[in-house]
Amino acid sequence: MLGDVKGQGVLVVMVLVMTIFLLCSAVLALGINTGRIAASEINQEKAYYIAEAGVEKVLAAAKGGPSWLRNLRIGSEYNFLTNILNGGNAYGEGAFTAIKVKKLVEDQGRTILEIKCRGKCGPSTKGITVEAALENIYPEDMFRGLWLANTDAADGHIFNLEADAYFAADVVIAGGSSICGDLYCHGFLGLHSEEGTAVEIKGDIYALDGVGLTGTGPFFINGNVYVDDIEKAPVELADITVVLSTAALARKIPDRGAFPVFFPSGRLDWYSKNAGYCQLPPVTEGTMLFQPGIYFLAGDCTLSGSYGGNALLVVDGNVTLGNLIKNSTRDSLALLVSGSVNFAGDGVKIDALLYAEEVNDSRSPIIEGSLLAMDLTGPGTMNIVYDQDMLNSFQYSSSWTTCFVRIIKWYESV
Repeated sequence: MLGDVKGQGVLVVMVLVMTIFLLCSAVLALGINTGRIAASEINQEKAYYIAEAGVEKVLAAAKGGPSWLRNLRIGSEYNFLTNILNGGNAYGEGAFTAIKVKKLVEDQGRTILEIKCRGKCGPSTKGITVEAALENIYPEDMFRGLWLANTDAADGHIFNLEADAYFAADVVIAGGSSICGDLYCHGFLGLHSEEGTAVEIKGDIYALDGVGLTGTGPFFINGNVYVDDIEKAPVELADITVVLSTAALARKIPDRGAFPVFFPSGRLDWYSKNAGYCQLPPVTEGTMLFQPGIYFLAGDCTLSGSYGGNALLVVDGNVTLGNLIKNSTRDSLALLVSGSVNFAGDGVKIDALLYAEEVNDSRSPIIEGSLLAMDLTGPGTMNIVYDQDMLNSFQYSSSWTTCFVRIIKWYESV
C-alpha cells in the first residue's frame, strides 16, 4: 500500500516536471519568435528609412539643376545609384538596392520627377515611390538677360542690351535700341525707328505673332527672323526670314506662365522664417560682406555701396538703388523685391540678379547681371550686360533659396 502511494507521488512529480518543462519551452519559443518578429519589424523600419534617405538624396541633387537632369528626356529613367553615387550603396546599417529617377513633365518652369528607391537592412527590404514637383530648378532659365512679363511693359523704352531679351507679350522696340543677343517675343514684335535713331539687333528674332517695321528706319538685323508664317514678316526681311512650325517656334519662346513667381501666397512668410539675417551686413573697410544665405528686409529701403560674398536678399517693400558694385567675379547678389525698384541717380550701376514687381528705368540704370520684372515703367533707357560669372556664383545657393519642392505622391512600392 505504501509502495503504491510512493509510486503515485513519483508519477505526479514527473507529470508536474514535464508540464513545467513544456510550459517553459513554450514560453521560450514564444519569446524567441517575438524577438524575431520585433527584430524583423525594426529591420523593416530601418529599410524604409534607408529608402526614404535615397529619395532625399535625389531631391537634394536635383535642386541644383545638374546637367544629367536637364539632359534627361521626358519619360526616360536615370540610374541615380550607379551614375551619381557610383554604386556606393552602403547607408547606415543597411544599403540602397535601387535609386531610379524618371522625368515625367518639364514645362513652365516646373519639373516633375518620379523617384523609386529601395532600401535593405538585414533580410528586410522596403520600396518607396515619390512624385515631386520642383519649381525654378534651373537658375540659368530664370536669370538669363532681360525678361518682362506683362503686356506693353516695354513700349516706348530704349534697350541697350548685351544680353538676350524675353517678352511675354506684344512689344515695340524703340529707335536707338541696340540688342546684342537673341530676342524672343510671345506676341507681336514691332521695331520702330526714325532717321538718326536706328534699331540694331545683333542676334536672332523669334516672334510668335510676327514682326513689323514702322518709321523710316534704318533697321539692322544681323541674325535671322523666325516666324510660323511667311506673311508674318515684312518683305524687307524676306532674305533673313525662316519659317518654323507653330509648335517648334512656341517651344523656343517662354510664355507668361513660365515667368518665375517668387512671391505666391505664403512665400514671403517662408523667406522671413528661413532667413538667417534680418538686416544688411555691416560695412567693413567700405564693403558690405554678405554671408551665404537669405537676408530678409521688411519695408522700404535704400541700397548702395560695394559688396562681397554670395547671398539672396529679399525685400518686402520698395527699393531705391544707388551704385551697387561687387568686389570680384566670385561675388553675387540676387535681389528679390516684392514692390517697385527705383534708382537714386542717372546711370547708376547695379551688379545684381534683379527681380521685381516693377522697375522704373526713367534714370537709365546700367545693370550688370540680369533683370526680371513684371512691369517696366519710365520710359527711359534700360542698359543690361549679362554676367555669367555672377550666375555661376549664385548657382551654389540657388538650390535652396529659389528652388521649391512640392510632394505630389508618396507611397510604399514593391
